[in-house]
Amino acid sequence: MSDDETNKERIKQIHTMLMEFASGNFAYNIERSNLDDDIEALIALVNMTFQEIKSSFIHQGYANLNETYKHLVQMFFVLDMEDSIIAFNSRIKQMLFFDDNELRKKIFSTFLTQDSKLAWDGLKSKLASTNLDAHEEYIVLSFKTKQQLILTTNCLVSKYVEQDNQSERIVITSIEIIKNSIERDIELQKMVSSRKDKNKATKHLQTSTKSKQLNLSFSDIRKIRKVHDHIINNLDKPLAPLIELAHTFGTNEYKLKYGFKQLYGQTVFRFLINERLRKASVLIQHTDTSIKEVAHVTGFISAPHFSKAFKEKYGFTPRDLRKQSNSRD
Repeated sequence: MSDDETNKERIKQIHTMLMEFASGNFAYNIERSNLDDDIEALIALVNMTFQEIKSSFIHQGYANLNETYKHLVQMFFVLDMEDSIIAFNSRIKQMLFFDDNELRKKIFSTFLTQDSKLAWDGLKSKLASTNLDAHEEYIVLSFKTKQQLILTTNCLVSKYVEQDNQSERIVITSIEIIKNSIERDIELQKMVSSRKDKNKATKHLQTSTKSKQLNLSFSDIRKIRKVHDHIINNLDKPLAPLIELAHTFGTNEYKLKYGFKQLYGQTVFRFLINERLRKASVLIQHTDTSIKEVAHVTGFISAPHFSKAFKEKYGFTPRDLRKQSNSRD
């Protein structure tokens, strides 16, 4: 591979990493090389930034006494003693981006970084030499995704013997930590179990369900981001009803409504208005487009309606901004 091709591949990895960041996923990093150039410096900075963000989220959760953490299975492999993959869970395909044919019956260590291969070979030799029917041990392994990103995770490695044919098997379970609010759950359980005030408990449960954060998957986040991009690219067009918009992008109204606010800090409609006004302010300051035409191309039903919304947000009218811009020129 030529130097130009190598650099293009490294830049592509950085782009993929940033796209995962935009999706709210901080699980990956980029494998370092021995090169000493600006791209390698950028890779080091991206890796360090992601690690600090991930650590801050974990610290924030542990510092909150009303929150606790629970463990969730991320990836699950079953291997034979020759290191061949016999079975795996479906989440692996989402995490490593390989399909069934690329995973099944392949050698497990081919999906690891070089350092992890060495650590894995050492543990595998230990597992092969042990006489125990069952053995468990923790190890940190770094996986290489199809896009050459690195996923480092804590793994519980277990050895067991199948009762039917006495074949030895290795199970690798990758664990991730997620936040779980136990205080609210205990309170709701008490209210429901007491049954002293069924209506009050039901109302409280509904309110709590709406107010808590959604557990958005990477797929959910990508769909909501597509809605976000659709709005940005169609500011001059009327916004479809939320239920229709949600179905168009493969999600549901509830996830779109609350997930959008969770990701962008505002409702879908408020985001639309703010983006229309932002675009309008740019057009007013940097073009000669008439105020009436600016209102039209930014999707407002009339110039008066546009002027009212503009003043509510910025404290002055579009015409005032145009005068200020002209005076500066």
